[in-house]
Amino acid sequence: MNSVLDRHPTLSLLIVMTGASLLTAAIMALVTGGVGALAHLITSDNLPRLMAALAIILIGALITYSLQRLARVSAHVTPTSKGAQIEPEQLRLLKIEFLPPDIQQGRSTQEALDDLDRMIGLMPVKAEINTLIARLQLEQRRRQEGMRVTAVTQHMIFYGPPGVGKTEVARALGDIFRGLGVLRKGHLVEAQRSDLVGQYIGHTAQKTLDLCQRSLDGILFIDEAYSLYVQEAANDFGREAIDTLLKFMEDNRERLIVIVAGYKAKMISFLQANDGLASRFSKSIDFPPYSSEELCKIMASMANGQGFHLPSGYEEKIIPWIETHRSGERWGNARSVRNAFEKMREAQAVRLMDNPASGHIDNIALEDVEAAITLMEKSSLV
Repeated sequence: MNSVLDRHPTLSLLIVMTGASLLTAAIMALVTGGVGALAHLITSDNLPRLMAALAIILIGALITYSLQRLARVSAHVTPTSKGAQIEPEQLRLLKIEFLPPDIQQGRSTQEALDDLDRMIGLMPVKAEINTLIARLQLEQRRRQEGMRVTAVTQHMIFYGPPGVGKTEVARALGDIFRGLGVLRKGHLVEAQRSDLVGQYIGHTAQKTLDLCQRSLDGILFIDEAYSLYVQEAANDFGREAIDTLLKFMEDNRERLIVIVAGYKAKMISFLQANDGLASRFSKSIDFPPYSSEELCKIMASMANGQGFHLPSGYEEKIIPWIETHRSGERWGNARSVRNAFEKMREAQAVRLMDNPASGHIDNIALEDVEAAITLMEKSSLV
């Protein structure tokens, strides 16, 4: 019950005000007319007055809460040369006030925002999402007031290397768009070239259409989208997949959001090589690589989430390994850090099997960190 009231302060305020009013009326009846007056408090003659009083309480609660919400959000709006900007760390202030009644519920909008808040780093990404949410909320209010809203396509481009949270952010956006009523389901369908491109004439169009149909009312996320188009191969079926996708996007503008993702330079070349493709995407978001310090925090978060504790000084072992490999083509940012942590767990298991008294099962030792790095180096894993 407490959690429900915490999530719905308007309801809490209404209950408190209504209870206070009824208690006041009861006390006044006792004071002025004794116990018998209570029996005459709720009568057919008094019912319209009581209903009017409750209506006034409700209106007062809504006005009070609306002013409170406006004050909280306005406090974190920073005027800049580019206009008002909401601070990235205030994602959870952008709550959705009105949910369409037929929305399919999964992870709530606020839960999605909270999960984004907890993601380490990515401050430019969070700022872009704040801007997007603010615009969508404004459009929502304009619709409620019967004002005209010009439709804007929501298709997006995510620029960035592997392992920087692009898929996770796309999944959160699906939940946010569902909460705002932009998408009915908000589910995420992940795809790569093999999911769209067939092996013979006529196969590609059907594969692409099937994938698009599964993505309707949700988000189609195509990673490494540039692999769809091989410029040197005249008979490549990727061109057919792109044409089929573009037509489906045009025919279902209000039921499908497409996000294409990949390295920035390759994505720009891909978009420039395909006429009409770039114009379909209204927004692009840059995902910067994680710093070495952020990757250490991500590793610690992974460990805590799995019930392990990293040893003091693990950063001094991990950071040099990160700096050595982060510029390589195979580097995967958080993905590479996850691989390293898995090797630490393997090293810990071997150590405890050989010597059960060498430590507790939830503690990773420095020797486990060193063993994992050595194994990663020997096997060329990153």
